[in-house]
Amino acid sequence: MLSGDSKLVERCLRGDDAAWEAVVKSFGKRIYNLSYRYTNRRDEAEDLTQETFVTVYQKLESLKDDAKFEPWLFRIARNYVYQKYRRRVPPTVSVDFLDEEGRTASELADERKDPQEEFQAEELDDVVREVVLELPEKYREVFVLSAIQDLSYQEIAEIVGRSLASVKTDIHRARLQVRKRVKEYLKV
Repeated sequence: MLSGDSKLVERCLRGDDAAWEAVVKSFGKRIYNLSYRYTNRRDEAEDLTQETFVTVYQKLESLKDDAKFEPWLFRIARNYVYQKYRRRVPPTVSVDFLDEEGRTASELADERKDPQEEFQAEELDDVVREVVLELPEKYREVFVLSAIQDLSYQEIAEIVGRSLASVKTDIHRARLQVRKRVKEYLKV
């Protein structure tokens, strides 16, 4: 995090509305882009961005280290995206629905995964999630920022306040651990 951002956070904590507007302006587009990348829908990305900043505003006093504002902000945004996916109901099609070619839903090809494929995909997701959660904190933080939020090494180094070399090393080590555990799962 840049030292100017830390000062903005301090000003926000003192009730400076202009500082809050600067925070939203500084991070709003990045949070929106993160949300949009996951949802692929503008309206949902806008809602998630708004929910993120409302939560940040309400809980800003709970931030223990102003220098960790950016990763804290991104974690909140990511959590809202995950919550959105958990609540999402799969789209349904009426039996009376006609497609462009005049076919009814009962005539359309079934493109869903079979139950076995669905189970395996969910199981693999669970394994990856578990492996990531088991990573040491310093590996987990940089791995999530790199692999899930797709940030550059330089951005990650700035967010976590560490050297670029340290971040690269830790991301590499985290990837090795994740790859090893996933391979173990796939062999079973």
